[in-house]
Amino acid sequence: MRILVLGAGMQGTLYGVRLARAGHAVTLVARGTRAAELERGGAIIEHVRTHERITLRLPVIAALDTTTVADLCLVTVRREQLTVALEALHTAPKIGRALVMVNFAGRFDHLFGLRDRARVVLGFPGAAGGINDGVDRYVLVTEQPTAVEAHAVDVAQLLESAGFPLERVPDMESWLMRHAVFVTAMAGALATSAFDADRLARDPVRVRQFITAVREGWDALDRLHVHPPPLALRAILTWVPKALAAPYWQRLVLTRGDMYFARHTRHARAEMATLGADVLRLIRDVEAPHFRALLRALDDAPTLLPGGRRPLS
Repeated sequence: MRILVLGAGMQGTLYGVRLARAGHAVTLVARGTRAAELERGGAIIEHVRTHERITLRLPVIAALDTTTVADLCLVTVRREQLTVALEALHTAPKIGRALVMVNFAGRFDHLFGLRDRARVVLGFPGAAGGINDGVDRYVLVTEQPTAVEAHAVDVAQLLESAGFPLERVPDMESWLMRHAVFVTAMAGALATSAFDADRLARDPVRVRQFITAVREGWDALDRLHVHPPPLALRAILTWVPKALAAPYWQRLVLTRGDMYFARHTRHARAEMATLGADVLRLIRDVEAPHFRALLRALDDAPTLLPGGRRPLS
């Protein structure tokens, strides 16, 4: 299969390399420093725990246009880049379908024309990590495998053939709304702790605030008749008493929080802010005081220097 990856960051590089290893013809779409990195050293992925490293020389192009041909385009950009990415996709009618794996909270029909929505499959990555010195260091998130719309059986099989565990989701738009509440609440909690996962994990008050914020956001989505979140996440965040749920999240954030949450939040503040605005447009006048307070903390947190350092005052 001919596959394009629009957004050759951490997620796009990982999915592109593993799909290429599975025998598909993969081309990465990248510009600037990232394109130069890929041209110079190839696309490199390395599993953080096993240290298995794969390097592939994949074709790199700067943009899509009317002559671009592919069977499938993976869209793996950040939320604030989504509109531009979809406009680029619209200009490339020779691309058969697109798998859009991007943070978003809302109805995708508002973003796509009718023709484009018919050729789009919604999904979400099941990996975390970051690119350092040209190397994409990642882990697969066991608690949240790659999600894809349940009707897209062939796309699910494609991803499984590349070694990605799959969750087939009946209502991907609802899944993404629930995820947006969860991840922006976590980003806000991290902002109250200087984006330090260890510090957050050792602060039970902040962890309980995170749980309360997610509950508030999800209650607001319930009023909109949004499909419930995945069962395991729903149980630990809404059914289990906070006195028991908080230690669970403290352990998870302490052991996996930097890789799962903090690393991305430190480098994607604009994305979290845009995603938070998506959620606020959905819930509108619902009070949700703890959730709104965490979003304000994210907005008010100082900009960090490379490496997560605070600037000198």
